[in-house]
Amino acid sequence: MQVSRINPIVSKKQYKTTQNKSQINNTIPNKTELNNKQVPFKGLMGIVDAVSLGVANLIENGGLFVSFTLQDMLGTNLPRPIMGLKRNSKETGEKVNKKFALKELTREMITGPSMFLIPMGLLAIAKRTLGKASEIPEKIIKSFGDIHAENPLNKEGALISKKDFYTNTFSEIIKNAKNEKEISEKTLETAQHFTEEFLKGADNKETRKKAINKLSEEFVNISKSHAKDAAHTDFTIAKISDRASASFKNTINFMESYADDVVKKVQLKNPQNVSKYINKLTNKKVLTRLGLNIGMYAAILSFLQVIPKLYNKAEGKSNAGLKGLMKEETFNDKNLNAQENAKHEAVKDKSKPSFGSAAGVVNKITSKGFLGKFLGAMEFEGFNMSFPLLVGVMGGGILFPRIKNSKDKYDREEILRRDLVTCAVMCFGEKELRKGFSKLNEKQSGLVLASKDSSFYKQNIFKRFFDYIRPINGVRVFNTDQILSKYTNIDKYKGGIEGFCDFITGQGGNLAKVFSLTDESKSIINSLLEKEGKSLKNADNSVMKDIISKYKNSEEINKLTEMFKSKNNPWVTKAKTINARFTAFSVLLLVPVFLGFMLPWINEKATKKHYREDNDDNKQQINNINTDYISENTNTPNIFSSIQPKK
Repeated sequence: MQVSRINPIVSKKQYKTTQNKSQINNTIPNKTELNNKQVPFKGLMGIVDAVSLGVANLIENGGLFVSFTLQDMLGTNLPRPIMGLKRNSKETGEKVNKKFALKELTREMITGPSMFLIPMGLLAIAKRTLGKASEIPEKIIKSFGDIHAENPLNKEGALISKKDFYTNTFSEIIKNAKNEKEISEKTLETAQHFTEEFLKGADNKETRKKAINKLSEEFVNISKSHAKDAAHTDFTIAKISDRASASFKNTINFMESYADDVVKKVQLKNPQNVSKYINKLTNKKVLTRLGLNIGMYAAILSFLQVIPKLYNKAEGKSNAGLKGLMKEETFNDKNLNAQENAKHEAVKDKSKPSFGSAAGVVNKITSKGFLGKFLGAMEFEGFNMSFPLLVGVMGGGILFPRIKNSKDKYDREEILRRDLVTCAVMCFGEKELRKGFSKLNEKQSGLVLASKDSSFYKQNIFKRFFDYIRPINGVRVFNTDQILSKYTNIDKYKGGIEGFCDFITGQGGNLAKVFSLTDESKSIINSLLEKEGKSLKNADNSVMKDIISKYKNSEEINKLTEMFKSKNNPWVTKAKTINARFTAFSVLLLVPVFLGFMLPWINEKATKKHYREDNDDNKQQINNINTDYISENTNTPNIFSSIQPKK
């Protein structure tokens, strides 16, 4: 039977006891439990893995803000002022270069935090003054509005409640996960169940968190069991509409914000034409969100323009990086400010596109066209910046104002060397290296640690390489939720363990190595191969798939499948640990050593060399001029060397 969607007074159907037991037994291990699980310490490597997992979990939960802040603090904020204290110590004969260190400290300590604290503050203000929907991405606001406007009334003709909105939205998401054309009765029942679970302990943060984790796990099982292409489907992503998708956990939070804001306002207003009012209100929220995105970005850029003036003031009039390289009186008196040379006149684009009505503007903003894709890419993720926004801030907020306010050519050269490399590492370097590290470990472990598009292995080697170096899209390293979705409850795959094998082989993994991860799983697979006169050593993916397909209903395969349900699942632990190692390595060691110590050292050496070359050239030119005009009748140099003698 097909039903359009709840109109929520429909009576709930309780799940049968056996179904509830099945849900409990097949629940994916809780992410928090896995994170808090004691890691077996095996000497130094055990400590390294424990630290790696801790750092990776911290970064994953905090997003770009935590990742950037850790790299910024360890790679620039702390080491660069220390290196600044020692700047030109041999030349000055002094132990510390206070002015240069103060410049480094002021620049680094203000820049990084301001990039996130500014949008954090503006977002908090916007949620209080403009409504909670201000935090929701534009396309998701529009999608929620469409769902809400389509069914604004229940069967009794009353306005739907927030609870009813949740059920309607869950119905749509589950329908899309199951690839249904219409919402089935079973989907509606599941949506009602999701709503009840979500509303449990609404006033208790810990209870709410557990409910969201449980629902996320159930959603993954639904998505996994209905995916048309298990190898390339991200089971953690909820498709809200053709125009919008997000992680299931984020979607739930967005649903709550929309309900607290828009659904509540509709109930208070109680308009005559409900659907029309909802569409109008939704469009207003989309435009508000667009304005907030622009405002947050503009505020960051505006503040970053001021920072060079602050650290230049802390440094003083002269370039403290040249202290000890020139005479003290010249260093103190000569104004080396070359700001005028760095000024560039901005080109103003006065063209303004016309879109017509507010609804027309919103449709363009949230469409799949160029403008919709562009604005979608420029969305803030909470107070975290998307990758395009980060690149824009790096260029327009860091590089441009620093070059513009550089004191002289030596300062400008240092900015280009230091900040171009720093921005590249922050935006591109760590991501690309992490992908490469995962690739190497995939080959060694056989596990799939990153997602590739379905066309990846059909491409030539150059296009594959490009997919690895692309900062967004292309190859994407799995996060914890994705690892859990792929390596737990493999019986829930469409086709059971065969579906899991399709995932491993479709993403370039090695089944023989995957099933050899533990002694027990290795023993099970070996016994099945021996029945067919084959060995694990020579079994490629094709052989492994044939064996598993032939014995998929056997006791051995059932036992193997059960191993993936355990909370101590070794495949999850192994995959998480491998991906976490390089994250921790780059944040705790690679970035601090390279950005914090090597780059300042390179800058100091390069500036000294360039300054001395410039001054040696000047002296040589003067000596050459004087020598050319020595008087023919005397050995005394002609001091008026700039004047040509008459012949």
